[in-house]
Amino acid sequence: MSTPNRISVVIPTYQRCASLQRLLQALVQQTMPPDQFEVIVSIDGSADGTHEMAAQLRTPFALQVLWQPNQGRASACNAGIEAACGELVVLLDDDMAPAPEFLAAHQRAHAHDFYLGVVGAVPVQLAQTAPPVVRYIGEKFNRHLEKLAQMGYRLALRDFYSGNFSIRRELIRAVGSFDPAFTIYGNEDLELYARLRQAGVEVVYSPEALAYQHYTKDFAALAYDNIAKGRTAVLLAHKHPATLAELKLSTYTQSSPQGRLLRTALLAVSRVCPQTPKWVIWFVRQLEQRRPSRFDLYYSLALDYCYWLGAQSELRRQRQSGGGLPVMAAPAERSSP
Repeated sequence: MSTPNRISVVIPTYQRCASLQRLLQALVQQTMPPDQFEVIVSIDGSADGTHEMAAQLRTPFALQVLWQPNQGRASACNAGIEAACGELVVLLDDDMAPAPEFLAAHQRAHAHDFYLGVVGAVPVQLAQTAPPVVRYIGEKFNRHLEKLAQMGYRLALRDFYSGNFSIRRELIRAVGSFDPAFTIYGNEDLELYARLRQAGVEVVYSPEALAYQHYTKDFAALAYDNIAKGRTAVLLAHKHPATLAELKLSTYTQSSPQGRLLRTALLAVSRVCPQTPKWVIWFVRQLEQRRPSRFDLYYSLALDYCYWLGAQSELRRQRQSGGGLPVMAAPAERSSP
């Protein structure tokens, strides 16, 4: 097996003009010669000047800019993959800042195995002035990366992410790329991983394929992301029932009694009062200003509620349309009147 000679970096982006510009500038600093890779920016309906900025940018590497109406990250990734000419596709989220050896590390990892996917490291950079929610997410995710880097560790389904991921172009196209049914935030990458495993592709973690993550979301954005993740987790389990045991959807009864009681109460109130998520977000924002002891626990409980709120919403929608997953629905629905 030969080392892939040319690389296509595919960057899906939505409403992050400044972040994308920072990323493209970082790619200029790659140790890999610029004639050995191309960059494809796939804009998912942004209206913040992203297209104009990217189209006018002059780079030492070939830069292609695509634009489509907003259809979700999965669709934007597919457009970039379809336009790619390189033997190796590197997917990179727009909030990343790749280290100089980033592309060279991805290339080396594919030298001896065709049926391989490589997840690169994406540590969250934490400044002293980082907001508490950024510190909460960053510290939690950075601990997770330490686990992935342990000798002999094998990636589970929920370990996978595609914000820094490389795979042979021929291989990702052969499995059908991303599923465009995932139009909202979350789980389009896990659905891809489920099909890669079925196709016999091994996915490994590479700390050397390093891209620093600039996390900037506030708690409200994080909360709504978790609602969306609950919804798309149900979609994933519906498409691939065998993944249910690996998803958070299978852990409804595994939290503490106090956590389950709070979640049950909030979900019950949410059925009769759709404003409940906004109240929860408001409450957590007030706590952010006071920063009580064990503040991370409040984040955890609130985000857990948001996830299950999204999951229940999607389960009800599926049942109303004649589908659904009754094995999953039973424990979640006991929390509702």
